[in-house]
Amino acid sequence: MKRFIFTLASVLLLVSCKGPVQRYVDWLYRYMPLPDSLQYPKEYWEANVRKTLEVRENMAWNIPEREFRHFVLPLRVNNETLDNFRTLYADTLCSRIGGMSLAQAALEINHWCHEQATYQPSDARTGSPEDIMLRGVGRCGEESVLTVAALRAAGIPARQVYTPRWAHTDDNHAWVEVWTGDGWHFMGACEPEAALDRAWFNGSVSRAMILHTKVYGDYKGPEDVIQRTPCYTEINVIRGYVPARRVTVTVMEDGHPAENASVSFRIYNYAEFYNVVTYKADSHGRASLDTGLGDMFVLAWKGGRFGYVVARGEELTVDLCHSFGEEFSDELDIVPPPENPLESTVTPEMAAENTRRLSEEDAIRATHDHVNHSIEQFKEDYPDRADGVLALLSAKDLADVKYPVLEDALLGTGSARVEIEHLRPYRAEILESDDIKGLYSQDDVMAWCKENIEVVEGRNPQNLRTSPIAVWRSRKADSIGFKIFYVALCRTLGIEAKMDLVTGSIEKTAPQAFLKPVSDKYFRDYTLSKFTPEGTSLLDYEETGLPEIMSVDEGYYVLTTGKRLADGSVLVRLEFINLKGGESRDLVPVVRDSGDKPSVIGNMDVDSLLPQTGRGYFLLTIMGDKDEPTSHARSELKAASELIESWGRPVIELPSDTPLLESVPGPHNIPVIALCDSFGRVYYVSSGYNTSLAADLERIIPKL
Repeated sequence: MKRFIFTLASVLLLVSCKGPVQRYVDWLYRYMPLPDSLQYPKEYWEANVRKTLEVRENMAWNIPEREFRHFVLPLRVNNETLDNFRTLYADTLCSRIGGMSLAQAALEINHWCHEQATYQPSDARTGSPEDIMLRGVGRCGEESVLTVAALRAAGIPARQVYTPRWAHTDDNHAWVEVWTGDGWHFMGACEPEAALDRAWFNGSVSRAMILHTKVYGDYKGPEDVIQRTPCYTEINVIRGYVPARRVTVTVMEDGHPAENASVSFRIYNYAEFYNVVTYKADSHGRASLDTGLGDMFVLAWKGGRFGYVVARGEELTVDLCHSFGEEFSDELDIVPPPENPLESTVTPEMAAENTRRLSEEDAIRATHDHVNHSIEQFKEDYPDRADGVLALLSAKDLADVKYPVLEDALLGTGSARVEIEHLRPYRAEILESDDIKGLYSQDDVMAWCKENIEVVEGRNPQNLRTSPIAVWRSRKADSIGFKIFYVALCRTLGIEAKMDLVTGSIEKTAPQAFLKPVSDKYFRDYTLSKFTPEGTSLLDYEETGLPEIMSVDEGYYVLTTGKRLADGSVLVRLEFINLKGGESRDLVPVVRDSGDKPSVIGNMDVDSLLPQTGRGYFLLTIMGDKDEPTSHARSELKAASELIESWGRPVIELPSDTPLLESVPGPHNIPVIALCDSFGRVYYVSSGYNTSLAADLERIIPKL
């Protein structure tokens, strides 16, 4: 016993003798997701911790330990590729904000980020901060990754906040919160404003149903905790923005509380009920979540039974009254919270000065070299083979892929990218090994992988991707990393293989049903999800596009259709159907009629117009020159001018050769007149000669 006590004391003494770098590195490893521990060596974490502590001492912000540990120290912001951004740019950022307060420094760093990148939509892969700077553009999730990384590099606590889906429109958004000593404040990432707590989304965020962020480690803060995982604490910050309520659901089965029932809180968006979080009901059959003041769909299931309800109050009950396999349909009306924009203290003078700076920053960004020189060098070195490799990569890959990856891709067959994993060379190293000799088929490779790769689950709740080379060297992976590695190994050996980007599978084992969609408005009017006792799984055709024939596993499915109205509410229809192996049928989505209520008829790209339109509705006119249809359209607009002026929204006129014409839904016969909003939603389109244009506008505009 004495020997045990002595040993334990020795261990405690050893731990206490560790320097601060090692203690913080140990803390990072304690909560590190499996892919990060496999892909980045310990020296990488040590170098970044040393730089972080150096900044902490030099800047002397006096950050409390909790905020430092969870919101400054971690490199990971969300699901991005990690890089050397902190060690490379910390000194630059710190020198720029010397002598400023935390609030002033946060605003100034956001200006620096705007000099590096601006908004451009792209695919789901989240690049590293350096990748975003190389491209000079990024979607909102990437802009916020860059901004949080820059703030943390300067020693300022920051976190990425996002609404997983808006309740009032088919989109989502991410931005940044910064801690300035008196609490947390928000700002648009790479979208500097003259003050904190001001952004273009001040109105939109007032309609949010949930706002959350993932905090590295076991965080003990004042916010509502959505869930705790081995790697992060997901918190709900909705109450920091808008009035909220605590929704408590009681699940009942045959008159009794359904303990351990799965309870899923969901937001309608992109024609599906998107799962925000799923809980297990307690012994009283209850589960709770803080939400905004609009409607939320709650789906509950246990064993072979399920039920659902639209949450409009604080207390509600879900009865497990349906059985898996039961075919039926139902109609629901979903209403988002009303808009009540957050107040701002920015004066016109402050806004004007900020606009001037934004223009200067646009000019600075334009001088940066956004050319991927790896591509140029690769084409020069391999003129006969380069095009074949490059043709297999996405536009984003072509903007930031590195030369060693391209050269390595010449070996084997197929694309260097399997899914959205970090692109690193792997083929040459694998081919040099004797371990993979004698593998000639997919079955051979699968057998080798199962024998040699340890599948480690429970250490990657965020579903980060592990690069094939990291799996090869460590001989470890989670289930997603295993699939990616299997495909990569096949391609290295010249064996064709791929991952199904719709289902995530690498082999089809279930009997298939075949569906022919009669509408191409997938994600706008309808979606299809498989429903099992594990939950729903969306058939995600975002990356592949909707096929002419959908080949799906047999099983129980829910077809969701929705008609989005101008006020943001949705007319939803659910149809639960069984699909059997070998069955062929037309997939016919039934979209509810909106009557005389204006509804969304399509979407278009309006980002380039935002400086002219601001946020809200606007009238877009794409005109010809002296042709009769254009002349008539001008007369019709003049006839409706009094209404348009009283409406008070911008009227944007573009020439007939504008590239935006292609994104307007419907026929493109000039002139084209469209009623739109700044989210890209289109409510009305007139194309060509239209004698009813004025009457149409007078009918629709008052209802918007």
